[in-house]
Amino acid sequence: MSPRPARTKTIYRDDYRRLIEAVRARREQLGWPQSEVSRRLGWSQQRLSAIEAGARRLDVVEFWQLTGVLGLSAARLLALLQRSV
Repeated sequence: MSPRPARTKTIYRDDYRRLIEAVRARREQLGWPQSEVSRRLGWSQQRLSAIEAGARRLDVVEFWQLTGVLGLSAARLLALLQRSV
C-alpha cells in the first residue's frame, strides 16, 4: 500500500487566501473596522481577526453570514476565485 500524498490544508491554499483578502478588502471599502462587522454578526472581534489573519478557517455558514453582512454575493466571490485559478 502506497502512502497518501501530503495535502495542503485549505487554510493555507492560495485560493482560500484570495477569498479572505477579497472579504477584507470589502470590509475596508465600506470603512468598517473589524469590531463593526463583528458586532453586526454577533461574533467577537477576535474571531474575525483570526479569520482575516489566517489563524482560523472560515466555515461555509460563517462565509454565508459574513458575505451577507458585507453586501457581497457569495456567487460573485466564488466566481472571482475560479477566474484566478
